[in-house]
Amino acid sequence: MLSLLCFTITSQAQTKTEEIDFTGMRGRGIEVKKIERSGVILLFDGGKDTTYVPAFYDKKDNEEAALRMYYGNILTIKGINGKIKKVRFWLVTKVSDKWFSTLKENKKGAIPLNPNRKGIAIWESSGNGVDSIVFTTSRDTQARIKKIEVTYKIDPVVFTISAARHATLYYSNKAFTIPQGVVARTYKIEDNMLKLSKKYVSGDVLPKDMAVVLEADEGSYTFWMTEKQGEKDEKNVLKGTDDNSQTTGGTIYYGFSNGKRGVGFYWRKADGGAFENGAHKAYIAYTPSSTAQAKSYLVFDTATGVHLTAFQESQMEDEPTYNLAGQRVGKDYKGIIIIRGKKYLRK
Repeated sequence: MLSLLCFTITSQAQTKTEEIDFTGMRGRGIEVKKIERSGVILLFDGGKDTTYVPAFYDKKDNEEAALRMYYGNILTIKGINGKIKKVRFWLVTKVSDKWFSTLKENKKGAIPLNPNRKGIAIWESSGNGVDSIVFTTSRDTQARIKKIEVTYKIDPVVFTISAARHATLYYSNKAFTIPQGVVARTYKIEDNMLKLSKKYVSGDVLPKDMAVVLEADEGSYTFWMTEKQGEKDEKNVLKGTDDNSQTTGGTIYYGFSNGKRGVGFYWRKADGGAFENGAHKAYIAYTPSSTAQAKSYLVFDTATGVHLTAFQESQMEDEPTYNLAGQRVGKDYKGIIIIRGKKYLRK
């Protein structure tokens, strides 16, 4: 009888704001195509016009320094691991007694963003935010932008680990910073056994599209998304799915469970066939040299039968440690040790 290791994922939004100020720039007629900040990316395009493209112009005479967008130019604002909630434009609204174009959301029937007396035009999402938003000029003139302020929402993953103290995690499109108290591990297969490949500890970046086994004491942990890529483990045999999906990529499939041989990966079906994997959980797709000899389980590399537990290695050093004879041993002792009544293998 297998006991599936369950966990709960919830969201806990955080709102941030990025400001792009064009008033302190230098140079005239310098084309701009891309501006990237920690949470957002701004992409500028001339649209159908290849001559009058978005460009920087510094202060000259009575003109204010600004970024100029001409009729038909396009501005796309994208969130990085977050949703765009609000965009504020500080516009040069009047130059030589001539009103310049306002901006509008680039879709049919959109209402122009008319600036107030201070030259501020505001676009705001009516819902939970959007992945990206596109703006263009609204008339056959130009918009002069002094500053853009983008407010976006980040949804971290609050991961609750049960008393089993083990779980798996996978996101194809999100990278996370490992929180305090959590260790994430990847594995490789050698001699029909799982062997540790790479370990990620608190503060490390867990790359996107990489499944891991988590170890932590029972409780809730907040995984904040990051733009950093992290170091991916190319030897990692763990795979994952973003939703409830059929496992693919091998001939034999294992799901993460607490079975007769402890926490590890076990067949979900009697023949090791494909099964429906849970959202954001890891599995193993394995192609052994001989299917007939394939084991119904893949336990961790503990030849003595001692399995991994969720006890943190950093804490282990501060706990009284004993050998199998009940004698207290030091930190340098190798072999099977007992801490708080549980067995570990120290190599």
